[in-house]
Amino acid sequence: MTRVRLLDQAGFAAFFVLAAVLGRQTVPGDGGLALAWPAAGVAAAWFAATGWQRLLVADALVMFVCAWAVNDLTGAPSRLALGLAVGTVVQVVVFGVLLSRWCPAMWGFGDEPPPGVQGQRDLGLLMAASLLSAVAAALTGPTTILFLTDGSWVALVTWVLRNAVAVLAIFPLSLLARNAARAREAEGLAGIGRGGFIEAGFLGLVTIVAAWLVFVVNDELPVPFLLLGTCVWAGARFSSWVADIHALLVAAAVVLFTLLGEGPFSTIDDVDTRQIVVQSYIVVVVSINLVLSVARREGLRLNRRIARAEVEQRNQATMLRTILDTMADGVSVLGADGRLVLRNPAAAHLVGETRTDDQGRVESSSYGIFHVDGREIAPGEGPIARAMTGEVGEPLDVFVRNAAAPDGRVLAVTARPVPDSDPPLVVSVYHDVTSDRRERDELASFAGVVAHDLLNPLTVVEGWSEALLEEARAGVAVPPDMQADQLERIVRAAQRMQHLISDLLAYTTARDLRINPVRVDLRAVAADVARARVDAARVQDAEPPQIVVPPALPAVLAEPVLLRQVIDNLVGNAVKYVAPGTVPEIVVAATVLAEGNGQPMVLIEVSDNGIGIPEDQQSRVFDTFHRAHADSGYRGTGLGLSIVKRIAERHEGTAWAATNAATGGTTMSVTFPAADRD
Repeated sequence: MTRVRLLDQAGFAAFFVLAAVLGRQTVPGDGGLALAWPAAGVAAAWFAATGWQRLLVADALVMFVCAWAVNDLTGAPSRLALGLAVGTVVQVVVFGVLLSRWCPAMWGFGDEPPPGVQGQRDLGLLMAASLLSAVAAALTGPTTILFLTDGSWVALVTWVLRNAVAVLAIFPLSLLARNAARAREAEGLAGIGRGGFIEAGFLGLVTIVAAWLVFVVNDELPVPFLLLGTCVWAGARFSSWVADIHALLVAAAVVLFTLLGEGPFSTIDDVDTRQIVVQSYIVVVVSINLVLSVARREGLRLNRRIARAEVEQRNQATMLRTILDTMADGVSVLGADGRLVLRNPAAAHLVGETRTDDQGRVESSSYGIFHVDGREIAPGEGPIARAMTGEVGEPLDVFVRNAAAPDGRVLAVTARPVPDSDPPLVVSVYHDVTSDRRERDELASFAGVVAHDLLNPLTVVEGWSEALLEEARAGVAVPPDMQADQLERIVRAAQRMQHLISDLLAYTTARDLRINPVRVDLRAVAADVARARVDAARVQDAEPPQIVVPPALPAVLAEPVLLRQVIDNLVGNAVKYVAPGTVPEIVVAATVLAEGNGQPMVLIEVSDNGIGIPEDQQSRVFDTFHRAHADSGYRGTGLGLSIVKRIAERHEGTAWAATNAATGGTTMSVTFPAADRD
């Protein structure tokens, strides 16, 4: 046995002896049992603190000796002292067995603090354990004494009630004291607050006044219920500390006034009747305080959980609302009755503003939604209508044209019924796939054009190569001029393939190259492109184009490689698309557009005297693989202007074509961010 263990045992033994001595002082002068026996509660706390340890027998032996000695030394008969000591040990052991099975957290304490009486279930089990252990104890020592003496069954019942209520009154306080000692639980007097202390003071004052009225002013009127009102107040308004202490003080006052012959209970002549009435009253006092304080504690704990849940729900709702509001995809929730429950800003942007009828139901026909081929969507055919029936389908592409999308856009709509929603709800998601579908269509067109444009020169190369091979194998003498013509055809076909492949690489570069805009001297780039075009014409013994580049052009913010590609494509088209025998005349100009509220832009214009572009095709020439003069003998891949527009858009600019009124040719315009704001 360690020194700490000895100190714990000595401390509990001292408290037990003190409680037993106080209990023996409550024996009425006209005989009978003691009106209070706090030693039973101290014994329960003693064993609960130590738990089922190896030295349990030593604790039980010390408790037995202390109980027998106190009863014997305070005038109890030897047989009664022995029986009461046996009953005390039996009560504690049975209480421990029951409580350790039903509420193990309250028994043994251990390293973690016991949670105390957390709810009505714990309180009910504690009451049951207290009562059953008192009954079990009564069936041992006190019952034997009853048969050997002239005691009554009423006295035995009184003994059971007295010992049970002692455990109920003291054991919960021992749990609270143990928690407070380890500073793990904040509930207690420290958590009352200033307003609570004032109310506690009023509670004490009202309790004193009620006790004075019940036991001093008029002890003949049956008005002990006045004190029960203060018990209700204490249990319903204060912590378990205050409620339990209040119950102990009221019980002590009842016992004290009754011993002094004051109050309504002292007027009961029969000793046994008086004692059982007093014990019953104390049971009611303690039970009211315990039940209400535990209910209050449960209610506060439940309110805290509800408050935390509400905060979590608000935070979650705020987070979800923020996520929905920042989503690029539209989300809406629609009820089975056609009423809109939820909608994020992206849905309004993609589909349009909500229009409802007189009953608040959404009018789906007002959105201008069609199949991608232009057919109207029949009732019950759309994804939302199918989801209303519980069907979970694949995303459906729809075409939307309304005030929110005057040019029309393609949306992939996914609709799902919300599980377990009452009334039924459907959540729909709108994803803008306009550019994706356009790129898909462009890719399909790209594959077809590439296949066609590559197969044609390959066919030429293959055909003339086979012809040359057959002539060589046959030993046929082919005139040199014919051989040169055949080889020229092969070279031209190979060059066409090379140009197409180069344009495809340029198109991919314009789409995928990472943009790192820097300050670029536009005049230097345009002048360099002009010199290259003039030199190329002289190499081919052609009339060199006349390209005018002003001595000063505004600088732009651009990726240098891509900017040069834009200028080269525009100048190259101006050189190519001229009437036969006409010398290309090209003017490169640039001006800074008004800044407005955003980034100032530089308008770059390349004007020519070429064959021009029909007005009905000026907006289409920037489409991938579109060739306005495909049937006029001008070669090309249809990618040049598409590359120009894509590069401009990646620089936050745009591109367009217009007729050059001065020459009848074309003016190609692109915009790039200005490098200087002045």
